[in-house]
Amino acid sequence: MTKSAGVRIAAPRARHFGRVNWLGLWSLHQREFGRFAKGYIDNLLGPVVTSLLFFAVFRLALGGQSWNVPGISLADFVAPALIMMAVAERALSSTSASILYDKHTGALSDVLMPPLSALERVLGYAFAATSSGLVIGFVVALCLAPFAHYALTGLPAILFFAVGGGLLFGFLGVLVGMWSTRWDHYTAAHTFVFIPTSFFSGMFLPVAVLPEIGQRLVALNPFYYALDGVRGGLTGWRESDPILGAAVLIGCNLVIGAIVWRLMARGYRVKP
Repeated sequence: MTKSAGVRIAAPRARHFGRVNWLGLWSLHQREFGRFAKGYIDNLLGPVVTSLLFFAVFRLALGGQSWNVPGISLADFVAPALIMMAVAERALSSTSASILYDKHTGALSDVLMPPLSALERVLGYAFAATSSGLVIGFVVALCLAPFAHYALTGLPAILFFAVGGGLLFGFLGVLVGMWSTRWDHYTAAHTFVFIPTSFFSGMFLPVAVLPEIGQRLVALNPFYYALDGVRGGLTGWRESDPILGAAVLIGCNLVIGAIVWRLMARGYRVKP
C-alpha cells in the first residue's frame, strides 16, 4: 500500500487470465462486430438489395414453365441460397477488410499488443465475422419471406450449417486479410475465390442437372454442404446427406482454422 495526501492507494497487481483470456476474446469480438454495427445501414442495405435483385432475376429467367424440379418451387429453392450467400460474403469481407484497413492505418498493433494468444486473435476475428454474417442472413431471410415459403423443418440444422458456413468464411477472411497487402489483393480474393465458390455450389440449379464432372466438382465444395443444409432446414428439400455435410464443414473449419492459427502465431504479414 502507498499513501498519497492521506489517501491509501493499493499497489497495482498483475491480472491473471487463466488458460483463456475470455475478456480479451470478447473485447476483440466486440471491437470487430462494433465496426459492422456502426455502418449498419450500408452493411444491411447492400446485401438486401443484391439478394432481392438476384431473386427477381432468377424468378423472371427460370420461373414458370422452365422450372420443373419436383418437390420444391423456384422461390423456395433460391431463397435459402441467397441467405447463405449473404452470410458467407459478409463473414469473408468484414474480417479481411478490417485486417487490411488496420494494416494501412497502423491500428493492427491494437490487436497484436494485448495479452491475446494467436488462437484467441483468430477466434475473435472469426466469431465476429460469423456474428455479422448471421445478422445479415437473418435480415435477408426476413426480406425474402413474403416471396418464399419457409417450412422450418429443421431449426437446429439451419443454425448449425449457417454458423458452420459463416465460421469457415470467417477463417478464410482472416487468411485473406493477413495475406493481402493492397486492396487489389482483397478484391482479387473476392472475385476469384468467393464468387466461383458460392456460384458453383448448387445455388440456383440442382446439382443433379449438372454433368457428372460438374457434380463431382460441386461435391468438393464445402460451401455446397452449408448451403444445402440451410436449404434442407428451411424447406425440407435437400440433395446431400446432412451427416456428410456436417462432417465436411467441421473438417474444413478445423483445417482452415489450424492453418490460420499457425500463420498468425508466426506473425505472417501482420508483424513488422
